[in-house]
Amino acid sequence: MWVSFSRILEHHTFENIHIMMRLKFVNKVLFLLSVLLFFNSCGKVDFPVPPASTVPLYSYTIDNDGFAPATVTFTNVSIVPEPAGIPAYEWDFGDGQTSTLESPTHVYSGPGVYSVRLVVKMSVSGEIKEIAKDIIIKNQSATGIPVFFTDGSIVYTGYLNSDPPVFSALSIGPFQDSYGLAVDTVHSKLYISDFDAKKIFQCDLDGKNLIVFRSGLLGPDGLAIDYAANKLYWDTDDGIQRADISNSDVNQKEDFVTGQTNDPEGVSVDPLNSKLYWINYNGGVWRKNLNGTGETEIIPAIEGGSTLVVGNKLYFDQWVATGDIQLKSSNLDGTGIGTITTGISKVVFGIGYDYENHKIYWGDRSAGKIMRGDPDGSNIETWYTKTGSSPRGIVFGNKK
Repeated sequence: MWVSFSRILEHHTFENIHIMMRLKFVNKVLFLLSVLLFFNSCGKVDFPVPPASTVPLYSYTIDNDGFAPATVTFTNVSIVPEPAGIPAYEWDFGDGQTSTLESPTHVYSGPGVYSVRLVVKMSVSGEIKEIAKDIIIKNQSATGIPVFFTDGSIVYTGYLNSDPPVFSALSIGPFQDSYGLAVDTVHSKLYISDFDAKKIFQCDLDGKNLIVFRSGLLGPDGLAIDYAANKLYWDTDDGIQRADISNSDVNQKEDFVTGQTNDPEGVSVDPLNSKLYWINYNGGVWRKNLNGTGETEIIPAIEGGSTLVVGNKLYFDQWVATGDIQLKSSNLDGTGIGTITTGISKVVFGIGYDYENHKIYWGDRSAGKIMRGDPDGSNIETWYTKTGSSPRGIVFGNKK
């Protein structure tokens, strides 16, 4: 029997309406059940509900400007949910002393970096949670060779001496993405490059009198000073620029190298032979006379982030594989390449040299370490560790 299409459509239309009506009814029932369950939950609970997690937290203040002897006042601000029970606090001040007070004070008689650990134990939930922070106590009479490094946003300063290294943050920044530092030992100034801000900053060695030295730059990273001509050099995304240190105009600069499409990094001045060295991030170690002549690639293909001239040797890093950046040395003409160390976690930005004790320094950025060793690659050791940091731009000042 023939049935018109309109009837079929009509039949399905009515059927769909009935289905929709039934769905609405079911939804109303589910809504009413959820309301009943909600109000019922406000009364007696007949099943166990796990307590919210305990979070150990503390803040602290240090008197005497952080110099030893210093009293540190700890304020316990841990999050302790009531269902978790009664908390018990255990403090370890990092110098062999402990406390079970909620918010103790502690006197540090000597300088150093102390890891202070707070452990919170809950009586009902059985949770045991802990947190640790480094407390820096400075030495009022510390002397030695000033050391500076940046972790990308904060610049740290300390002394190289017979004591374990203690660093504190300069009261400048945070910077957006700093890679390079340079110490002007003649004028007692510190220069900081900020890649993302496209600026180079200048300040006193104690962080005071911070100014913008140059702005509107294209990706400044490494920094180097030519004392003979009183000029500061830096790399850009496609070349090398320089500026007169005595000129306060933030726009004054001149191109020294152009057309370097492989992204120059890590400039270094050879004062004895009046040359500038750099390495390209995407391959090639180069040099050029400071008078603007003799631009030459001396080691092809090698990729890295830093160069440093020490006497008649050139030091540079080489990317070999992920997690295996190697520190190398060569003669100043690029011959006689040797390996200082291997297995550095990331491309190195900033190789430092301690002329007093004849040690090479470099940052292992992912590991948060500053490493050092003899110029021939012997006696390599971890000199400083700061968890979560990314050490770069390591430079030294004059001994105090």
